[in-house]
Parts: sequence; structure tokens; C-alpha cells
Amino acid sequence: MKLKKFDVVELNNGNKASILDIRNRDYYAEIVNPNNGATIEHRMIKEDEIKAIIFTKNK
Repeated sequence: MKLKKFDVVELNNGNKASILDIRNRDYYAEIVNPNNGATIEHRMIKEDEIKAIIFTKNK
């Protein structure tokens, strides 16, 4: 799966995340609650934690 900076993804646990930085095959992301959009945490996520891409900006 090819992700870019600022893509929005859905995680396997149901939360959503915005990709803030890409380091090798790990992604630093802001994890948010899907119901109210409140930030849960900022952490590294791996590709196998990502269920689907919700939004990507095409150039």
C-alpha cells in the first residue's frame, strides 16, 4: 500500500489516523476517535495496522 503524507486512513481497530510523517515503512500518525474526532494519541503505525485509505490528495 502506497501512502503519502497527510493521507487519512482507517485502522483495523476502527480508529482513523492522519499520516504526518513517513519513516521507512513506518508511519507517524495522529490517531483520532472516529465518532467525535478527538485526538487519542500520536504514534508510529505499521502498514499491517491499516485497513483502508479514506482520503488521499492527488497532485
